[in-house]
Amino acid sequence: MSISPVNMSAPAVDLSAASGGGGNARIKALEQKLQKLNEDKEKAVQQKDTEKVKKLEEEIRKVEKQLEQLKKTEKNKQQEEKAKKEGQEQGNPGQVPEDLLNGKYVDRYA
Repeated sequence: MSISPVNMSAPAVDLSAASGGGGNARIKALEQKLQKLNEDKEKAVQQKDTEKVKKLEEEIRKVEKQLEQLKKTEKNKQQEEKAKKEGQEQGNPGQVPEDLLNGKYVDRYA
């Protein structure tokens, strides 16, 4: 069985997008774990340890999936906070007053 070498010049995931800005500690931890797994995989490839390569590839996929989900969650959270902040600055346009939802107001022109 032949194992092709890993191209270490390009990271497995885009690390630049998550490491800038807010600096979520969980995202950084997963990125570091992913980097270590890729390094370990490279060593296993050089040692031609196919079993270890397979295990590491599976672990890398799991971490990449976790990282992707966490980034998506973080992005959604930031969008919600931004929308909430914009709504507060503009007097909450687009939000229906609670009294209107409870039927306390009557449309006289209907």
